[in-house]
Amino acid sequence: MVKNNLNILVFTRDFPVGLACTKRIQHLLEYLLLQGTNINVLSLRSKNKQPSIKGTFLGIHYINIGLATDMKFLHFHKVILYYLRGFRAIFHYKKRKNVNIVYCAGGISIENILFIGLAKLLRYKLVLAIEEDYNFFEGKIKMISKFKLWTINKLDFLNHHWAAAIVVISSYLLDKYQKRTNKPVVLIPITARINFNKDKKEFNNPLQVVYAGTFADKDGVNDIIDGFTDFNKDYHSAQLILTGKSEEQILYQEKYRNHENVIFKGYVPEQEFYPLLKNADVLCMCRTESGFANAGFPFKLGEYLATGNPVISTKVSDVETYLTPYDAYLIDPNSPQQICSSLKEIVVHPEEARRIGFNGLKKCQEYFSQETNGQVLYNLLIRISRVQNH
Repeated sequence: MVKNNLNILVFTRDFPVGLACTKRIQHLLEYLLLQGTNINVLSLRSKNKQPSIKGTFLGIHYINIGLATDMKFLHFHKVILYYLRGFRAIFHYKKRKNVNIVYCAGGISIENILFIGLAKLLRYKLVLAIEEDYNFFEGKIKMISKFKLWTINKLDFLNHHWAAAIVVISSYLLDKYQKRTNKPVVLIPITARINFNKDKKEFNNPLQVVYAGTFADKDGVNDIIDGFTDFNKDYHSAQLILTGKSEEQILYQEKYRNHENVIFKGYVPEQEFYPLLKNADVLCMCRTESGFANAGFPFKLGEYLATGNPVISTKVSDVETYLTPYDAYLIDPNSPQQICSSLKEIVVHPEEARRIGFNGLKKCQEYFSQETNGQVLYNLLIRISRVQNH
């Protein structure tokens, strides 16, 4: 390993414990670490329980600030402490004789603008990793979260002015920001670590269909359950396992409480979650047709493909850029009937289903690997490190 002169400070929500978006960052940072990059992570008001306030995860140092702090008046003293700790960290992690870069997951918002502003004053270069277009967001969220998303939209004009480079997750976002700036804008899709069970030769009995993620309208959970329950009429022992915990999940659980083969597991710890995916039979990513879905890219798809199991995926965003019907069961959004038909096809033709799953694994290795996408990010950081601050 040859050490470079890059010093990266990462702003993100959850670290090291988090959802697929956290894993995407972890995989990229692990690659940068192998290239000799100095890395620190500043986790901002994590929603997930973390192993410690500060520590090291796979060689990456992190510090969590603002745990259990809500951005409201009753927490005023905690909010002040949250910002003071953030400011101190930004000063502390700057290194002389290094190229100092802030890598910020998400665009500029009312919450992080003070942190980003201070980093800019200290002559950190700024890389923004933009994964959604919140102009299209229509989910049911708390008022304070709605306000934060509103500020992300209103401050969007600053993204290309303040950033030295922008990383996007979809071709829609690539086109959007390339039209606004001559600065580097690069597409880095999802990343996933291979999670393949080479010893698995046949489907489980009973068949296990798995959905993992949130339960917002965009996720198409209603379609998955409706398609599965139709399939379940002919294949009585099959099980649909849904993981994830939210207020919406509780509503779904109540709605389908009389369906014994629709199993809500809630939050599943990481050490149990990835074996669950690996040992499942079919994985479902069925986002609905919406501007929000087409502007971003489904994070879970990479983790699904990484198992080598058959994946049912709606044709949203850039899915068809990477996958063909030989790699996954591609269906139209908002189509429970096609979910049901795909499940029947998988059961009737298990050898073909396993071939399709293995093809999906190869596409994951080709497009979504840590090495492929880590190298793209590393090249971008080296590129901007050679541009002088003005």
